[in-house]
Amino acid sequence: MDPFQTNVTKTVHRTPYPAIDPSRPELSQAGKTVLITGGTAGIGYATAKAFITAGVSTIIITGRRKTQLDIAVAGLNTHIAETKSSARVIAENSDGSDLAAIDQLWASLAEKDVFVDVLILNAAKFAEVKPLLDLGVEHVWTSFETNVKGPLRFSEKFYKQAGASARPQFLINVSTQAINMSNAHCDIPLAAERPEYGLTKGAGTLAIQYVAQDVKPEDLQVVSIHPGVVYSQAWELAGAPPDMLAFDDETLPAGHAVWAATKEAAFLHGRFVWSSWDVTELAQGEVRKRIESDGDFLRVSVGGLHGANIY
Repeated sequence: MDPFQTNVTKTVHRTPYPAIDPSRPELSQAGKTVLITGGTAGIGYATAKAFITAGVSTIIITGRRKTQLDIAVAGLNTHIAETKSSARVIAENSDGSDLAAIDQLWASLAEKDVFVDVLILNAAKFAEVKPLLDLGVEHVWTSFETNVKGPLRFSEKFYKQAGASARPQFLINVSTQAINMSNAHCDIPLAAERPEYGLTKGAGTLAIQYVAQDVKPEDLQVVSIHPGVVYSQAWELAGAPPDMLAFDDETLPAGHAVWAATKEAAFLHGRFVWSSWDVTELAQGEVRKRIESDGDFLRVSVGGLHGANIY
């Protein structure tokens, strides 16, 4: 079996398709402000472009390097011109693991009377090919700061914005299939050989799942997604050539994120899904029935155990 596919939906995708096309009127993001952490390149940048296509009024991207931010802003402004959009782009130089920097970012937005309607948690720290004990707790903890602490702080500030109770919000957590590939016998060594990544992204996804547990989707809709196997700098640094696999197109998770930030995806509140899964199949038939009936399905948990029903 292809290790990059599952048996959740019969149809899987590697490129965008009509149901998640950001130009669909039903997926309109008109009048909204979207903040994307790590939005200067790759999936984050593609997602910013998709939301511009969907009609946002303001797109905010964060990044640690000003040069990369400037390049991304120029590219997004070109996309705005090409799509005849009226969106504006705000770039924030911010470290996603630094609480003070995160707080300052939100304070700056509040001073400008900017209210964020959609938060995309995309920034992440990848990992080395080493066992946890060889890496050492100090090193591993830096990944916890980027992959758990930072996203949780962003979520907190997002939720506590002044006026948040008066309008619906959407939180999309960009997770990874690595969270369920911790087994040493996993078919994808790139994930299994980097336990630091699966550990911290898994913890981060569970944290966001708990956030979803305590809020109503009508107020704050929360969905975690595996973006797909998209060739990126992380793969390049790992020594993987672009033709190593049939990589997914980065516009697939971008369109999927736009779809997930609409009420069409409300039934997935608090769940973890793959961008490659066909959303129409998810929303209908047997898969939808299982989502409605099985509280543990597509949630972070211990495989084989149902809730607290342990004897």
